[in-house]
Amino acid sequence: MARRNAGVPDEKRIEFRIGINVGDIIIDRGDIFGDGVNVAARLEGLAKPGGICISEDARRQVRGKFDVTFEDVGER
Repeated sequence: MARRNAGVPDEKRIEFRIGINVGDIIIDRGDIFGDGVNVAARLEGLAKPGGICISEDARRQVRGKFDVTFEDVGER
């Protein structure tokens, strides 16, 4: 998306937000729902445009496995 948005006016850019959570999900007739999905959707809304927001549980599981830094935005 960063390459696609290069040189594109702000009002025409597409910027995704991603929410990641660890939790149970239910798949039924092509639909996905459950607490894991609901929390991820709420985290997505907290992410900055072009950003990723993950739950504390997800952060705990990936800590030390990737060369990334996390910014703690506090309890929500």
